[in-house]
Amino acid sequence: MTSDGVAHVPGVSGRGQDLPRLTSLRAFAALAVFLFHLARHIEWAPLRLTFAEGYVGVAFFYVLSGFVLTWSTRPSLPAREFYVRRFARVYPSHFVMLVVALLLPRLVMPVTPEALIANVLLVQAWFPQWEIAFGINSVSWSLSVEFFFYLCAPFLIRLGDRWPMRRLIVAFGGWFVLMSAVAVAMGLAGNATSVYAYTNPLIRSGEFVLGCLAAVAVRRGLVPRIPVTLGVGAVALTWLLTTGRWLPQSIADVVYVPAFLLLVLAAATTDLAGRPGLLTSRFLIYAGQVSFGFYLVHEPLCVNLR
Repeated sequence: MTSDGVAHVPGVSGRGQDLPRLTSLRAFAALAVFLFHLARHIEWAPLRLTFAEGYVGVAFFYVLSGFVLTWSTRPSLPAREFYVRRFARVYPSHFVMLVVALLLPRLVMPVTPEALIANVLLVQAWFPQWEIAFGINSVSWSLSVEFFFYLCAPFLIRLGDRWPMRRLIVAFGGWFVLMSAVAVAMGLAGNATSVYAYTNPLIRSGEFVLGCLAAVAVRRGLVPRIPVTLGVGAVALTWLLTTGRWLPQSIADVVYVPAFLLLVLAAATTDLAGRPGLLTSRFLIYAGQVSFGFYLVHEPLCVNLR
């Protein structure tokens, strides 16, 4: 989960134009993750099977993050300035919730010194041990992954600005395919390796890079307007085909990513076309803006209410 706000177009076409649908969609992805955790931690949670794959909302956030950061960051922005901005936007909220979680009576995993140090440094997602990866505020593993994306982002954004599209498709698209293949292989190997693939920053980087590639394609005018209903339909169809099948987490992510990519492209191109719609309502935009804070607090809340 990321804290990125409304995307702005930095390119020649539509300079300064908001992409509000991308912000609104963040609220739905956060809701999916919340319902997944609610169904896991609270026995009376309704429709447990329906929300069994809600964790894939994190994959949507990673594709969206790659798109938004590539879309809204000037290629000439110094890497140091980029890092300072991202740190200031994410780390303080993470640290506050880390302290709050330590004061709660219940956590997903018991507190260990290793988990505490890894959380403070935001490197917990690199560890295969669940008590570290999901230690303290369990959902912060995704911020650990996001911090790795931030480390790579300035270089990816510059490549996206300089390289021809064909080379980008081979390099960025090839990286996504390679990381997806690793995720599937690890998912087939067993539950423990599947969860590690699900949390590992390097493996998850394929989703971020795919979002970067999508943003470059839209900026260069290579993507026609796609109806949002088509993107929503693709996600709904994927859910219908997979729900109840109990796919390994790392494999479910790979299955959902094409639909999430289509939804991001549909939302962005529809916003650029200036079309009105439900996702441009003030309420949903606000819900998307506050979804990062909600995401950080929701699982500790679920654990302590059961």
